[in-house]
This record gives sequence, structure tokens and C-alpha cells, in this order.
Amino acid sequence: MSMLAPLFFAGALTIAAPILFHLIRQHPKGSVPFSSVMFLREVPSRLTRRSRLDQWPLLLIRSLALILLAAAFARPFLRSSADLLNQTPARRIALVIDRSASMQREDLWQQAVAKAESVIEDLSANDQFAIFVFDSEVKKEWESNNTLLDEGQRQLAMETLRATQLSWKATDLGVALREAADWAQWPETSINSETEDAPASTNSALSSPTSSSSNRSGPGPASLVLISDLQNGAAIDALQQNAWPEQVTLDIRRVAPREPGNATAVVMNDPARDNIRTGQKDAEFQLPIRVINSKLASQFDLSLTWDPEDEPQNIQVESDSVRVVRATPPAQNGSEITPPIVLSGDNSPFDNTVYWVAPEKRTFQLLHVGRETDEPRESLSYYLRRVPLDNATREVTIETVDPSGLPPDVDPKQCPLLVISQVSGDAAFQSALQQYTNDGGRLLFVMDDAKSANELLSVISALTSSKNLTVEEAKVSDYAMWSEIDFSSPVFAAMSDPQFNDFSKIQFWNYRSVNGLTTQAETNEIDWNVLASFDSGDPALARSGNVWLLTSGWQPSQSQLALSTKFLPLIAQLFTGNEPITGSSVGHTIGTPLPWPPSAGSRLIRSDGETTAYEDSLDAEFIDRPGVHQLRLPDETMISFASNLAETESQTDPMEEDTLERLGIPLGEAPDSETLTEATQQLRDRELESQQRLWQWLLLAAIILLAVETLWGGRYAKRIA
Repeated sequence: MSMLAPLFFAGALTIAAPILFHLIRQHPKGSVPFSSVMFLREVPSRLTRRSRLDQWPLLLIRSLALILLAAAFARPFLRSSADLLNQTPARRIALVIDRSASMQREDLWQQAVAKAESVIEDLSANDQFAIFVFDSEVKKEWESNNTLLDEGQRQLAMETLRATQLSWKATDLGVALREAADWAQWPETSINSETEDAPASTNSALSSPTSSSSNRSGPGPASLVLISDLQNGAAIDALQQNAWPEQVTLDIRRVAPREPGNATAVVMNDPARDNIRTGQKDAEFQLPIRVINSKLASQFDLSLTWDPEDEPQNIQVESDSVRVVRATPPAQNGSEITPPIVLSGDNSPFDNTVYWVAPEKRTFQLLHVGRETDEPRESLSYYLRRVPLDNATREVTIETVDPSGLPPDVDPKQCPLLVISQVSGDAAFQSALQQYTNDGGRLLFVMDDAKSANELLSVISALTSSKNLTVEEAKVSDYAMWSEIDFSSPVFAAMSDPQFNDFSKIQFWNYRSVNGLTTQAETNEIDWNVLASFDSGDPALARSGNVWLLTSGWQPSQSQLALSTKFLPLIAQLFTGNEPITGSSVGHTIGTPLPWPPSAGSRLIRSDGETTAYEDSLDAEFIDRPGVHQLRLPDETMISFASNLAETESQTDPMEEDTLERLGIPLGEAPDSETLTEATQQLRDRELESQQRLWQWLLLAAIILLAVETLWGGRYAKRIA
């Protein structure tokens, strides 16, 4: 027999009271003279060696009543042999470990491994367990199988944990917690099975399908154990998408460096980089660098070093402050790699090296095929020259050539776009355009007047193998507008935002109505995609492969397009969308896709000299560390690019735990196996006691004994009276 509250049984000690009452003899105190007994002979009282108990049955009844009352308050119950077995419910624990770049600080990873090992060591045989590691992505590294969790599985989990490597990627905490929480939920089949089998057996129905004899217990607590530095830069947006599972709690076990605070340097984008040329050093050019110091920083005297031969640039940045400084890039000699920018003086050097590649500026050409007009403002090229196509990596010259003077071998790599408003009937002209489009060049035919429209359409039909194309001057009573625009097209994607997608203020005075520009869905012979239409339904901008057609001019006599804010991004995207890949790039972040599409024959060359093919987007995972890397294209073009950490990884100040709690995540410490076993046993004891209710019978017996004692004591008192 066991007791739910054994301390109450100490009340049984009160049985000493009736025994003492029986043993205590009451002697008269003092003497009173009485006349009637003065003639009697005084006999001295006899003393016995020991006191004797009188009415021992009455004493026994009283003692038993007290014992029964004490036992009733102790709430006893009976256990069977099955109840003595371990009935600890199975826990479902997801161990979520942060391996992002911020965990490279000091000994954070060693702390994380130690905390994770303590979780694994505490696992019981019935537990279901999985290890998730995350940075910008989440990966399930290990999961227990359906059998009992034995020592062998624990060792496999330990080995998997110790083999995990840190990464240099950013921290997406929200995605990791969301995926781990989905796993941590008990499957509905397990919960339903436990509910159905509960009346028949106290054991759980969670036994292995392959081992019916395994003594698994029912579904217990579901917990996420998060081991992370929980830095402020971690992304948590994914936690706002769906409700958190109610039965899953989050146990945060934070790791922290000995010295808090961190400073970092970030290279800023600056139009002044247009002055840079490969192999040159412009003494007047200085690259802006943003230096950020965290709130918990204790070091304020920092220094920047770029060229190892130069003196460090000393700067002072207070905590929670930002300072922009300018540094002169070191000269580059040929293919020599620019030295990295090194920040020193703070407590966390993991992010203090910033790599940068001077953009290689290339010269491109945009040709307008047509004739100049007497009035410059009525020429297409007049407005083309005012489109700012130059940037840090390119310089674009815009020229107008007569159709008869078009070179037969225009190189699309040097001239990505031809704007054609007039054509030549010469077969060599059409052959040159055909070769240009076959090599990847982009043609934009502009019907800016009715006279040349038929000639343009004739050349377009020949280039696209389109049949039954006809053109006529559209009838415009007042003005026309663009009404249907395909913002999914890259040409209009930059203007898809609601504050930029209003084209209703652009009025067209004249345009040409082209018939036969049907899409491939309507006919299998012609492959035209109409990207913009007039309010009359006539095509305004259409595309077939590398051939584009604009059915109206942009000069003021034709429309207001050139005077609108939509003209610059439209022409820039038509040019940039076909721009050849440049020889350098700045600003790639580790863990993000490369800005160049994969292709057969391309190879990635990492900063450590290792190489791999770049024929699939997943191959970009090969660039997994900061440094200056290279991409070799199939035509042997070499592209140098710098990869750095995400800026958010440098935001190492700790995140407050209530930030997660405000998102509806219940926080709580995951119970260890010993505590859970004790709690489960106590709960089972309460269930047994509440089912058996022995205390009621004990209390009834005590009442009966007290009633008997009362009757017996009353009769005894009358008799001695």
C-alpha cells in the first residue's frame, strides 16, 4: 500500500494520548477533616511497582479510531505489479541548433554542442527526437526511428551533432522554428490511438509497428529546444504567417560570448565608383565605408586597414552609432586581387574582413538605325541620348546610323540593342539583322510614322517568319492610352508597384494598328506576346523572340511617352535585359543566388582554389565563405566577385525572449526525464487514489469505532458511578 500524502500519517502518533490518559492515576490533592471518619483506623495506601491498564478494549478502540483517521488523511491506495512499471510518457523533442555566421564568435559553437549533448544524454527510451540545424535554411540532420531509443541511437545522434559544420550564412530563425514546430507536433494517429486504447490498458499504443512488445508510453510533452545566440539580426518574419501549435513549447538555451558587443564595416554603393578603371588608381576617388558599433560595445577606438603597406585609419565610433568614412582603394596591377578591408579593435573579429572588387567598366553601344530629322526634338535618338544608361560597370555610347550604313557584323556583346525606325530594302541589311538576332542581339522596331510602317512590317515578317501581318494608321479621335500592361514581363516588372504602374497620364496622338500579332496560345504558327495594348485593343508593345515592336513613336508629335517618367526605365530595361555579363561584380551575399544564370560549361573558382561546375542554381552553394571568387564562362570570360556576410549577421546584440512570446509562442523549460517520470508517477498515483477512494472506507470505519467508543465509555462511566 502507498500513500498520496504520507506526512498526514504522522497523526497516528496521537494514539499515545489515550494510553497516557489510562496510565495517569489521579491522586487526591491535600486532606479535609471529616467528623464521621474520625473513629476509623487509618490504613496507609499500598504502592504497586507498575500502573495497570483498566478497560483495555476501550483503549484499543480509541487508538484504532485515531490510526484510521490519520490513514484516511494520508489517502492510501493500492498498486498492482503493472503500476510499478515505468509509465513515463514519450516526449517529442526537436533540437534546433543555430550554425549561422554569428555563431563563429569565440566559443559559441562549443557551448552549443555541450548544451545539445546534455539534451541527448537526458533522452529516455520512449522519446522521439530530431536534430535540426539552421542558418538561412533549415535542415533535419537526424531523426530517431520507430524503435526504442537505445544507446546506439544516442551515439549516432552525438556523432551527427559533432560532424555539423558552422556556415557563413545569415540567420532565418523564423523558418527554422516553423519547420521544427511542424515536426514536434504529435501526429493525429498517435493521439487518437492513445485515446482509444486508454480504457483497455494503461500502456500507450505508441509501440513500434515492427515491435509490438516494445513498452512505449503515450504522447507526452512536445518541445522545441533552441540553442542559439539569439541575435537581433535573426529573421523572424516566417513566425507571423501561421498560428503556433498550441501543444508545442519553446525552450530557449542561449549561448553568449564572454565579451558582448560588435563592430562591423560595410562598403556602401556610391555613384563615384564610375571613376574606377581596372589597373588604375584614382587618387581623388574614395570609397565610402559605413562603420557600425553595437549597443553593447565596450570598444570605441577602431581602425580600418585596406592596403597593408599604408597606415591604419583610426576612427572612433560610440556604442549604438554609425559613422561613414572614406578610404582610397589600393591600386590594382592586372589581375591582382584587391586586398580586403580589415576592421580591428572590437571584441568580435568574425565579421571584420570585408572583401571588395573594383568593378570593371566596359564600353557598350546603342545604335539607332534611322535618319536624323531637321528638327532634333522630333528624332528618336534625341531622347535616347538622354537616358542615363551609364553606371559603375558600363559606359554606353548612342549613335545614329543610316540603314544603308549598318555594319554587317554588329556584335551583340558590344551593342546589345538596335533601335530601328527605318529599314533598307537591301538583302544585306536583312541578313545583318538576322545574324544579329541569331547571335542574341535585341531589335526594337519603332513605327514612328505611317510612311515607314509597311517597310518595317515587311522586315519583321521575314525575321520572325510571321504571316498575314498587316498595318494601317489607327483612327484616334482625341488621344489613346495604354490600358492592358503585362507587369509580369521583365520590361515592366520595375514599374509593377501600385505607386508606379499608372500609365493613364501618357497620351498617344498617333499610332499604327498592326493585325496578326496573336499569341502562341491562339495559333501555333506565330509566337508573339503582346505586353501592352491601347484602350482600343490594338497592340502597343509586342515581342517575338529577340524582336520587339513598338507601334508608336515617343517623340512629342506622336506621344507623351518620351516626356513621361516611364520612358527611362522602359528603355533602360530593354537595354539591360540583353546586356552581356560584365567582368566583375560587387556585393554578393553568402547564401544568396549568384547574379549570373548557370550555363553548361561554366565553372566556379573559390577563393581557396577549389573549383566546381556551375550548371545548376544549386551549384551556387559552393560559394560558402567570404572572399573573392571567380566565375569562368564557357567563352573563357572570367568574372571576379566578392562575397561577404549578410549585414544582419553583424547585429549581435541579444534579442529579448519576449519578442518571440509576443508572436504567440509559449515559452517554457522542457522537462527532463527524471522530473517527467516523477510528475507522471504522481499523476498516476492520484488517478489510482481517486479511483479506489480507500480514504472513504477508512473514515467510515473511524466513525463507527468512535460511535462504539462513545457507547462503551458511557456505559463504563455509569457503572463506576
